[in-house]
Amino acid sequence: MGFKMPHIAVIIGLVCIGVALIFQIVGLATTGWTSGRTAVQSGFGFVTVDVDRGLWSACSGSSCADYSGDLPDWLEACRAFSIIGLLVIVGSLVVGVLICFMDNKMLPMIAAILAFVAAFCLLIEFAVFAGEYEDAFGDADLGYSFALTIVAFLLCIAAGVCFLVPNFVG
Repeated sequence: MGFKMPHIAVIIGLVCIGVALIFQIVGLATTGWTSGRTAVQSGFGFVTVDVDRGLWSACSGSSCADYSGDLPDWLEACRAFSIIGLLVIVGSLVVGVLICFMDNKMLPMIAAILAFVAAFCLLIEFAVFAGEYEDAFGDADLGYSFALTIVAFLLCIAAGVCFLVPNFVG
């Protein structure tokens, strides 16, 4: 089982799915899903502070707090599909790397299917978040973590298409 040079489209697919993995990890782990200002009561009355919120915690200034207690179902769904999408991206990347070492005509198809399944999971994740965040967080703006997840979604689609090319080109 030695290295064999894969089709150029497979190499592009590997780059796309690798970058999607990085973007999804960053998007999942950071608090940049929404960014906005909120009023909090202090000894001097109400003051407004900048708040960044993610899937797992919220940060204001240099202090962060993890979410606790009963979380809304939509946030739990976003978390679940984000993690499932991340795991499927890893699976697509592993199968994509196997293409470079094994001469199996099914591997590019499997890598493509996994990339499309990952894209579907990410689509559910950011669509649910976009549909619910305004009710939960008020007039906060969507942030960089949300954008990274959308880019990861697009890269998964691109990777899936690239992994399919060797099946249709001689």
